[in-house]
Amino acid sequence: MSILKPYPQLSQEQRDLIDFCTNTKGNIFLEGPPWSGKTLICLYSLRNIVKENNIRLLFMVSNNAMHGYMSTALKELGISENVNIDSKNKLFWKMAGKYRISVNIDSDYYENYDSILTNLLNEELEKKESLTIVSEVQDYLPKEWELIKRISQKIICYGDFKQALYDNKLDRETIINDCIHKQLNYPYKDLSTNKLIRIKDCFFNDIEYVEPKNDNHSSLSQDNGAYSMSVGYNVIDVRYEDEFEAVADKIKTLQGENSRVAIISPDNNRFAELSFYLRNHDIEHNYYEINRDLRDHDFTSTTPLFISIFNAEGLQFDNVILFGFDESNYIIQMKRKENRLKSILYVSMTRARNMTYIIRSENTVEELKGFEGEITY
Repeated sequence: MSILKPYPQLSQEQRDLIDFCTNTKGNIFLEGPPWSGKTLICLYSLRNIVKENNIRLLFMVSNNAMHGYMSTALKELGISENVNIDSKNKLFWKMAGKYRISVNIDSDYYENYDSILTNLLNEELEKKESLTIVSEVQDYLPKEWELIKRISQKIICYGDFKQALYDNKLDRETIINDCIHKQLNYPYKDLSTNKLIRIKDCFFNDIEYVEPKNDNHSSLSQDNGAYSMSVGYNVIDVRYEDEFEAVADKIKTLQGENSRVAIISPDNNRFAELSFYLRNHDIEHNYYEINRDLRDHDFTSTTPLFISIFNAEGLQFDNVILFGFDESNYIIQMKRKENRLKSILYVSMTRARNMTYIIRSENTVEELKGFEGEITY
């Protein structure tokens, strides 16, 4: 199963942006909401650049799932041999080793990481990367961004600052000042687009994204096969002790659709318990206890995938099941204190091109308990 929308099915605006990214020498920032085509534009631009110049390029990702997803996508495009995929942390730790930057064994990981970034910025770095693609740029630290600029002749970055899941990261103004800014919006005004806009309004209630153009295109779901888009939301209210059964029942109903399914939760402990429950009921699923193993996941697979909120950012699936968004969960509590809870809910609820199933119980956060009345058609 292909994970990429074929080039002929892209909008004219998206094709124009691919040409722009392919031929422009300066740094470029593609900004837009979920499903506006940011990743597709970068990938098809990358294919053009590789084929025209026969060079090796760097694709920077922020998590292990994105590493696996991009590995699958680049193989599909036939350019995997020309693109080096690396996570930002791994890349800069390797650079620290090259420049013999030491760390303090008495300091924690974050203190040491900040120290190596600071020391790397004091080195004379060469622009060895002819092109660097930076995915989900809103998740990068200011020092990481400065280092990327130092080592790259050209940068194409993309992201959505409404999907920023972490504190103390880059601010939007810095990226706009350093890049040619291209704003993407939903290409058509239809029922699916309106639902996605209402999801954004539900959590942010502002007008930063321009309303989609009311043109003569029929809808996003005019595409054939797996690339159609008919966004929907289905709330399933159960008791807390019945959540696993509800997830299992929904997986069973989706088995005949041959669709890519993600099960998203902020609670790793509940993931482990759910996996145990599904195994006992002979329900096939992919659960990676070791996060790094997501790098080797085949994202064309239709076997349901367990994935955290943080790994789901930037990814797309046909159907998504959300569960475990409980007020008592430490991730929920932490993100509420950071004023980032709305962001993780927004990310979670915009991963599915077809249906998002929200499993709710008496413990579910109020933001999701009140969701049903926020979007009605």
